[in-house]
Amino acid sequence: MPAAKGQPANGDMDTVILQEADKMGKAFVSAEYDAFAEFTHPTIVIMMGGKEKMISEIARSFDQIKSEGVSFKNVSYGAPSEIIQYEGQLQCTLPQMIDMKVDNGTVTANAVLIAVSMDNGAKWYFIDPTGNDIATMRKIIPTLSPALKIPVSVDPSFTED
Repeated sequence: MPAAKGQPANGDMDTVILQEADKMGKAFVSAEYDAFAEFTHPTIVIMMGGKEKMISEIARSFDQIKSEGVSFKNVSYGAPSEIIQYEGQLQCTLPQMIDMKVDNGTVTANAVLIAVSMDNGAKWYFIDPTGNDIATMRKIIPTLSPALKIPVSVDPSFTED
């Protein structure tokens, strides 16, 4: 039976995904890199040389952005896509909107994250595939479902102060 209008595609699981994403977003905005790293897919952590190296790289990147006069104001998320069960995991995508304060206004960057749970939805990890299609992402993380749809990137928008 299809979900009623206005009802989340994945029922209560959408609430869990969005709560986890929101915790990650708050850690991102407040520069709590250790907490932010907890939401990074384990394969990405390994690729970056482990948690400490990853945190150091994130801090360096954010410091560079801040030195250019950009500050992160808010991160929000849209409704998750339908959950796919694949390789013993739950997987979906969800839209992410990041508001950044710049000279004379706010830039909103739009992205789509891949959300993965390896424990039936208790804990969720997030992957930013920006610039990559699912075939490319599966070369990095082979356990990702080929059925995941990564939409084409949307250009950032600017709102003047």
